[in-house]
Amino acid sequence: MELVIVGIAVALLSLACLAALLGHAIALHRPPRTPADVALVFGCGQPWKALARCRHALSLYQRGMARHLIVSGGVPMHDDARLEADWFADWLIAHGVPADAISRENRATNTHENVAYAWPIIAARGAQSVVLVMSDFEAIRAHLTARRAWWGQPIRIHDDHAPSPGHWHPYTWWLSREGWRLTCYTVPRLFRYRLLPYLWRRPDP
Repeated sequence: MELVIVGIAVALLSLACLAALLGHAIALHRPPRTPADVALVFGCGQPWKALARCRHALSLYQRGMARHLIVSGGVPMHDDARLEADWFADWLIAHGVPADAISRENRATNTHENVAYAWPIIAARGAQSVVLVMSDFEAIRAHLTARRAWWGQPIRIHDDHAPSPGHWHPYTWWLSREGWRLTCYTVPRLFRYRLLPYLWRRPDP
């Protein structure tokens, strides 16, 4: 009987470790060590996600880790007539970011379009480094989407994504129904959009 209990405990601990490893991999975290030229803030119509991303982008700017902010999103905000990019920009300006430190990309309706439509702005600024600001549980998807869209471009991609307290945590997501829902939203899209090869693909010499 004791062996059965020990076996069950070991199995549960192993599953918990695997879940934590998955969460750590999803929440890719590779912040810049020196100031990035721009930060790209991905649009989101859900208020709690949008607010978390705005707060994180504000922190990057205030700490001098992003010289310029690009807010991307062409979908109306939930319960608000403004588009995502305008809502983000208005919030950031109201919290002290100069208007000329923000570029608005107001056409994107999904993650791929966020990075594709932001690229002309990034290129026009002559930026050589960009830090991505997405929700933590969508971090790996944002990174791989950007890698694919900007493949071959002379740009360094950093990942410093907004945390989701009360909704998702990389090590304890599996303990809540919402954690499962958000994880199951992200992981299948890595396969559906054929993003996984960009985990190991290297630029041509």
